[in-house]
Amino acid sequence: METIGMVRTACGLVQGVEMSGKYEGITMFRGIPFAKPPVGDLRWKPPVDPEPWSGVRVCDSYAPVCVQPTDGHLDAEPWGSDFYFMGNPPQSEDCLYLNVTTPARSGEERLPVYVWFHGGGSDHGYTYEVEFDPLELAARGIVVVSVAQRLSMFGYLALPQLDAEQDGHSGNYILLDDMKALEWIIANIEAFGGDCRNITLGGQSAGTTKSTMLAYAPIAQGHVRRIINQSALKWKVEFLEREEAEQICMDFLRELGIDPTLSVEELRKIDSRRLIPVSSKRTRTPGPLIYDGYIVPHKQLADTIREKGWQYDYLAGSNLGESHINSNELGGVYGFRSAKDFYAYARELLGDLYDKYDFENLVKVDDSNVDRETRRLASLGLNHTQRMGGMSINLRFGQVRARTAPDKKTFSYLFSRVPPDRPEDRGTMRDPELQMSWHSSELWYTFNSLREGVPPVRPWQETDFRLGRIMCDYWANFIKTGDPNGKGLPYWPASDDDLGYLELGDEITPCHGTGKLDALIREHLERMGAYPD
Repeated sequence: METIGMVRTACGLVQGVEMSGKYEGITMFRGIPFAKPPVGDLRWKPPVDPEPWSGVRVCDSYAPVCVQPTDGHLDAEPWGSDFYFMGNPPQSEDCLYLNVTTPARSGEERLPVYVWFHGGGSDHGYTYEVEFDPLELAARGIVVVSVAQRLSMFGYLALPQLDAEQDGHSGNYILLDDMKALEWIIANIEAFGGDCRNITLGGQSAGTTKSTMLAYAPIAQGHVRRIINQSALKWKVEFLEREEAEQICMDFLRELGIDPTLSVEELRKIDSRRLIPVSSKRTRTPGPLIYDGYIVPHKQLADTIREKGWQYDYLAGSNLGESHINSNELGGVYGFRSAKDFYAYARELLGDLYDKYDFENLVKVDDSNVDRETRRLASLGLNHTQRMGGMSINLRFGQVRARTAPDKKTFSYLFSRVPPDRPEDRGTMRDPELQMSWHSSELWYTFNSLREGVPPVRPWQETDFRLGRIMCDYWANFIKTGDPNGKGLPYWPASDDDLGYLELGDEITPCHGTGKLDALIREHLERMGAYPD
């Protein structure tokens, strides 16, 4: 089968790797530079265009990943054994590369483009993690681009001496990197068979902030059509004031034993490994983005969305088990262990709504199911924080959009499939009773990347393979048309005035947030000011 084996980009020719077997006809281009290496004098500066090259650049191997904590993810379960079981890949500050996977046979096909931003708290992770293997989406007619950017200290450092050099705008390099990558994609993707005016930006966890902020940047206008946000919508995310961000960065440098008042020249000479802690779990790393009135125009993302308009189709959701009513932490070790404690907390949280809605009869839990049931409530939006969003937030977002931009669609999901486990996982941090449908676990399914023996710790069942095929079909349909529905798929109701969403679990269930519990959650969130409309 003919493939696009070689492509001419603005900087020169690139040669990809042609797949065989099941994926014959698909070509992967790994490690294409979209900017100069941000090293030396370019450390903590906006990205600049890459240097052109002569001859053919063979793109058959992935570029090094951004320097990051060595155990920030390897020792965290279930992610360590699920996603990072192969250990750390090579790391470098020279990390501004992207990967293109295309099923096109020529540059004339104008296929839809999916640009993917990985999660990892913006201090770890990389573009070619096994759980978001792009081949299945490519087999469904999508050109998939995964984008790297500077992370942690390299992507967020803001200091007065850098401000003096950069007109008061240090920090936010991570978003500038993403803008440079999108600029490259718009200029070059048609040569790979993609349509530069039919781009979907997608991300998971920390990747959702990247994708959403990028969608509302000037470079995206006329090119981006859709957004996919997985854990979570991030409608109400707030950014740091510059003074606070710079204090975080100075404190971080001090913890590393580095004088934060060093000159820019001295800071740029420090070895990159000295700028990264062994583990990001033991100290607060720089980030998130800084509200600067420049590339981050408003302190709250919702204000940027309102100002720019509702021009995109949205697909967004979260996982059952990744959030708690009473904690900001991910996973299953921070929830309630007794019904008595839960009801006492709920009464304090809800105030008069507790009796108004007859909460103890509306929500029935006992000591045996309190953790699972209260995490389901959190996934619907009943919590003290909106860090992980919640279904009610998504439904309100869709309802507002349906009234203000009826031609733009919003689709919401709750992922509730608990991945299969091994007997030896019980009683450990991998125990499904603790982790449930854990944060990021849906990636195996949205990319349909689960394989026999991949990862080795998952004894996948036919239910998982079937769900992976269906979810990948939904995602591909949305990327192509703005609607996940298609022939042979269970119907996915839109999140509009009917408050529809889809639960993706052992069964696939269309739902509507119209019950008494949904009304309680909405009233609670109204009082919290969680609906920024």
